[in-house]
Amino acid sequence: MRLNTVIIADDSAECDIRDLCIMLKDNTIQLLQQYQTAQAVDVNNAVLSSDAISKNNISEQLSQINNNHFLSFWFGHGEKDKFKIANDAIVTTTVNHYVFSNALIYTFSCFNGQELADVLIANKAIAFVGYDKEAQCPLGIDDITSEIAQTFIVSFMIEGKQVKEAVSDLKKAYDDAVYNEKIDAFRRGYFRTKRDALVLKGDGDLTINDFVISN
Repeated sequence: MRLNTVIIADDSAECDIRDLCIMLKDNTIQLLQQYQTAQAVDVNNAVLSSDAISKNNISEQLSQINNNHFLSFWFGHGEKDKFKIANDAIVTTTVNHYVFSNALIYTFSCFNGQELADVLIANKAIAFVGYDKEAQCPLGIDDITSEIAQTFIVSFMIEGKQVKEAVSDLKKAYDDAVYNEKIDAFRRGYFRTKRDALVLKGDGDLTINDFVISN
């Protein structure tokens, strides 16, 4: 049995949230390894960092797996109609949107839950989980932000919950941060903003088993 996954992370010098993107990428890899060990499923994971991906080669990269269900994780900057790596629009409403057919897309990026998510779903992406407003990042607490963001992956992949249940767990993790008095009040406000910006589009009833395919 095999699980196909793709991590797209902006680790470029131009990215002002580079350290957070790298942390999210590394933590996701660890969770994939944990899943592989626990479930005896072969995880076929591709990591596409800023030096390995462009709007011109992403189609070639994903064509090897997108004829079956797969998971795709995006960590970087976004706008309502584009996802960017190193300030280059990698996926837009008119470019490369079609290569994510059969994907569950989980993003930590601003605004991608608007027009881009709609186009992805219209072009047969299975589900999209992300933010339709700013996914603000409080300075100095990347570890907390990363831990919260990973809640969705833990709930969906490790605990086997439905997509919609994992989104609910993610919202609860933001709630917990909002009321955590160990975090200063100013930073807690950012977590409230992120919670309220979360969106799920597509099929919320899926579980990780829907993405495991026969070798």
